[in-house]
Amino acid sequence: MLELADMSEAELQARKEKCDIFSSFDETLLSHGFATFFAVTSPWVCSATLLGILLQIIVDMKCLMDSTQRPIPIKARRNEPCGTAFDIYGLLAASTNIFLLIFASHEYDSWTLTEKLVLFIYLEHMVIFTRLLLKLVFPLVPRNVELLQLKQDNMVHRCLENIKVEHNQDFSMFRDHRGEQIHVFDQDILEREAMHDNPEEVEPTFDLSGSLDAMVRGIKFELIRLLPT
Repeated sequence: MLELADMSEAELQARKEKCDIFSSFDETLLSHGFATFFAVTSPWVCSATLLGILLQIIVDMKCLMDSTQRPIPIKARRNEPCGTAFDIYGLLAASTNIFLLIFASHEYDSWTLTEKLVLFIYLEHMVIFTRLLLKLVFPLVPRNVELLQLKQDNMVHRCLENIKVEHNQDFSMFRDHRGEQIHVFDQDILEREAMHDNPEEVEPTFDLSGSLDAMVRGIKFELIRLLPT
C-alpha cells in the first residue's frame, strides 16, 4: 500500500491490466444470439437478456474506471468483424424463427409439407429482399459524407504535392446534381447568333406547295425530254 501511495497516476495506470475490448464484443454477440435465435419459442429470454446487458454495463463501467488501464482510442471506419457477425446472426435468427413459427406452431397443422416449405422460402426471401432494399435506401455512408471525403482527399493531395489552386477550378464533381434542372434548348444558341449576324443564311423550312410544284416541273421536263421532236 505504501508503494502504491508513492506512485503517480500514470504509474498506477501502468500496473493495471489492459482492457480487452474484443471480449466485451464477444459477450454482446453471444447474448444477442441467445436472445434472437429462438425468440419465438421463448419470449422471456429477451427480458432476461435485457437484464443481463444492464448488469454487464455496470460491471464494465466499474472495470474501466477502477480495474483496468484506460483504453487507447483507435481510429476505425467500421467495427469489423463484429458488424458482419451481427448481420449473419440476424439472418440466421430470422430463418430459425420463421422455421419454428411455421413448423413448430399449431397454426399451420392443416397445411401440407409442401405448402409449409413454400411459405418458409417466401418469407425468408422477403426478409432478405427487404434488408437489401433498406441498405440501398439508407446506405451505411451517406452520399454527402462520401462527397466530403472526396473533397478532403483532393485537398490533402494538393497540399502534399504542392499544387496551387486556380481561381477558376471546377469543383462541380463534389456537388450533388440530383436536384438541379438542366434546360434543353430547341436549337443551338451559337447557330442562332450566327443566323442573326448573317441574315442571308436562313434555315430551310418545309413547304408542301413548293414541293408539289417542283415535282410537277420535274415530270414535265422528263416528258419533254423523252418525247420525240
